Amino acid sequence: MWIGREGHIGTLRALLDEAIAGRGGSALVEGEPGAGRTRLLKEALPTADEPGCRIRHGSGDELWQGYPLRAVLDCLYGDDFLYGDGFAADTGRSEIVALLNGERAEATTAEASLMAAMDRLLAVVDELCAERPLVLVLDDLQWADDASLLMWQRLSKAAPRLPLLLVASCRPVPRRRELDRLRAGLVERGTLPLFLGPLTPEETDRFAESLVGAPLGPRLRGRVALAGGNPRYIADLVTGLLAKGAVDRDGGRAELTVPPGESGHLSALAERIGFLSPTSYETLRQAALLGTEFDIGQLALVLGRTTRQLLEDLDEPLAAGLLSDTGDRLRFRHEVVHEALYAGVPASVRSALHLDAARALLDAGAPPPVVAGQLRAVPGPMTGWAVHWLVEHAGALNSQSPVLAAELIERAIEQGEPSDADRPVLEERLAEAATLLRRPESAGLVRILRDRAQDPARRVVLGFMLTSALMVQGDMAQALKATEEALAEPGLCAVWHIRLVACRVLCHTDLDRLEAARTEGEATVAAAQRLGDPLAEAEARHAMSYVYYRLGREREALDQVAQGIARARQAPAAGDIRLLMLANLAEGHVKFHRTEDAEKTLEEARTLARLTGSTGRLVGIEARCADLKFRTGRWDRAAEHLEQAAALKVSDAWVPVLVHGMHALILGHQDQRAAAVAHLELVEPDALGVGTAARREAVPLLLARALLAERDGRPHDALRVLLPILSEEYAADMVHERHRLFPDLVRLGLESGDIASAEAALAACEAEAARSHEAPGPATAAIRCRGLFAQDPALLSQAVANYERGSRPLLLGLTLEDLAVALAWHGDLAAARAGLDRAVEAYEALGARWDIARAEARLRTLGVRRGSRTTRRRATSGWESLTPAELKVALLVAEGRSNPEIATELFLSRRTVQTHVSHILGKLQLRSRTEVARKAALRAAGE
Repeated sequence: MWIGREGHIGTLRALLDEAIAGRGGSALVEGEPGAGRTRLLKEALPTADEPGCRIRHGSGDELWQGYPLRAVLDCLYGDDFLYGDGFAADTGRSEIVALLNGERAEATTAEASLMAAMDRLLAVVDELCAERPLVLVLDDLQWADDASLLMWQRLSKAAPRLPLLLVASCRPVPRRRELDRLRAGLVERGTLPLFLGPLTPEETDRFAESLVGAPLGPRLRGRVALAGGNPRYIADLVTGLLAKGAVDRDGGRAELTVPPGESGHLSALAERIGFLSPTSYETLRQAALLGTEFDIGQLALVLGRTTRQLLEDLDEPLAAGLLSDTGDRLRFRHEVVHEALYAGVPASVRSALHLDAARALLDAGAPPPVVAGQLRAVPGPMTGWAVHWLVEHAGALNSQSPVLAAELIERAIEQGEPSDADRPVLEERLAEAATLLRRPESAGLVRILRDRAQDPARRVVLGFMLTSALMVQGDMAQALKATEEALAEPGLCAVWHIRLVACRVLCHTDLDRLEAARTEGEATVAAAQRLGDPLAEAEARHAMSYVYYRLGREREALDQVAQGIARARQAPAAGDIRLLMLANLAEGHVKFHRTEDAEKTLEEARTLARLTGSTGRLVGIEARCADLKFRTGRWDRAAEHLEQAAALKVSDAWVPVLVHGMHALILGHQDQRAAAVAHLELVEPDALGVGTAARREAVPLLLARALLAERDGRPHDALRVLLPILSEEYAADMVHERHRLFPDLVRLGLESGDIASAEAALAACEAEAARSHEAPGPATAAIRCRGLFAQDPALLSQAVANYERGSRPLLLGLTLEDLAVALAWHGDLAAARAGLDRAVEAYEALGARWDIARAEARLRTLGVRRGSRTTRRRATSGWESLTPAELKVALLVAEGRSNPEIATELFLSRRTVQTHVSHILGKLQLRSRTEVARKAALRAAGE
């Protein structure tokens, strides 16, 4: 089976079986160039005759379009049409040739001769089908001559009444009106459409691993992902890397060894899109200069052409799937294609084009990030006009894209030799960018500037920046000192006083001076309301929300966050604090199991972070998205968010702890030990000892380490991994997240005979539940811990009921497992078996193979077994073969929902939905969405 196309292969082979049984049909395979249409046809449909069936393959050819019926005749006769006798001689070849050559007297015109040849060809097919079933496979239908298209349409009408299977394939370009009409007619008459969408991330990895002969390392996996799931591009990319010696396979994994910017291995990819017209190709190459995403109006401006002209030239790339429409911009679907086109322009030419583009965009009033993006691509010292522009726009650029701002300012200072008047401005903007980007050197930069500044007002601004930088680094004592120094500056205005006092409230809260923080925070919120400044009030409410959160008053914390976000929306300069509060609001929604509200909030935050270029905030938002998907059981989506977070370049110590920890946890549950260990190895051994920020995000990492130790038969080591959370240091750093670890600590303590540690974990969990009495998570964890410690089925049943209401499938499965153990201890083996069955059902839906093995092992020692059901494999066809995601899509298809509607409902891309639909049709051996609806109705009725 070919990776990623198993469902399509199954569908075509099912049609072949139908044809052999005497029931004809038709299928149309479509996909972008490189999707694997030709290989699919060869894999699914033999090129030689099968027992009881005659099979013929052919293909369209651009050079044959002037020869009527050439494509269909090639399919039916092959080389015999021109050179041979044999099979062709017995089926009317000479008569068809004579008609096409105008050698028959009864056909007085060329049109009449062609129609007569088509009639004779249809008769030949009837004769062949009378002998035995016939399969005609026509590849590259887009190149077929017009007469062949018409003939294929006539054959498709005849196929249902004959043992005749027609399978054609085509790609979306070139666009031909005749082909569009044929497609519409085929589908309307029941031809089964099969679309070859991009490979999923998992399929992409498997395909690439088959090419390199080893599991992929994280850098190579990230590189391969840029191919966008296109099999041909993946193969070209990997083959190019191997040919360049850029892949190291030592140590059991294949890893990339060339720098990320190296593109010498992409030359074959640029050639792959040579099917475009010269004008479209050149326009696409010019578009590559504007980045992986571009505004068509800006491209028209840079090229000096009208938007209408560009739309005509971009129609082919859009149809071919090389570009996709994101709403207000166009995007290269495969980043490696963008890289290949960009690298194909000589470096000296690129620089000149980028500089010209920057000036044209500047003159047209383009936003600062757009101009900066072009300047960034020009190597060497910045020109005078560029430095002056940067001085004027660096502030705006910081608020929209601090990454670009920092890079250009550093170049301007180091290479551009700014004037004495410009240098202080650029230095301050550089410090601001470093703070926004959460760089470790930001505090030192700002401190130097603050100490150098003479103007009190400027010292206040720099003092606030210094406080922010120190808080990012987790040094709250120094942050508090910097705040006090800024508050002592003479002539402090009311707005800056409130903003600095809000910082002081945050520092006191982190230093566990909660009562002082509460009193001052409430007064600061009131003062901000009276002042009426939206930014000051947003920051005051953010500080107050943190105080309430630490006090366990989560609902009041969320109310403060919501009001702060509302005020931040009214202040253009409040983008960063708004992002922070959106992430906090989403986290609060998660704690109260408001999944839909959390997703809407995170989507707003992601949009804002991308718009402003706030990499530091975006990585946290992607991590929050992953956490939500993990908790609610959508582990594939969680992994996608983790990959996106890992790709962002930030220096925060907590990022690898959370990203690789959660990835390892998912893989550990799925019993992919080697991959899980690989992620754990990317976390520094002492990562949890360098500061509180990393410890706050350490829950997934600690759970992953404990899971793998237990899986390796080292329960005592698993216990030792979790024991540090009982310390006062971890209690202060992890705030309210420790409750997620306590049930495992209680269980491992009991199973290891360390009753004291289990009892200490129970006490700590109950204390945290008492402090955080509003959110359901800590309270339910405490109930589960009490049930575990006492082996009390009633308490564990109560925890099960809570998790059922909260849509937490993994926690539900774990607690059902604990309940089954408790029931077995009490001698109720039938109820224990039922609980185990429910736990395994939850695990199977998640793909949590390790949890199934552990649950069965725990219950087996107590005399409870599941028998043959424990080893059952997923069926390969029928409803039982559908994955949970495919089943959801199938049921929505049965309701008559369109692919865009399903994509919106399930938060999937349209391409992913199309892939699911193709797999569903293949596994159910159906030909249309209508048949899915009929099958679903019969299934619901129990037939």
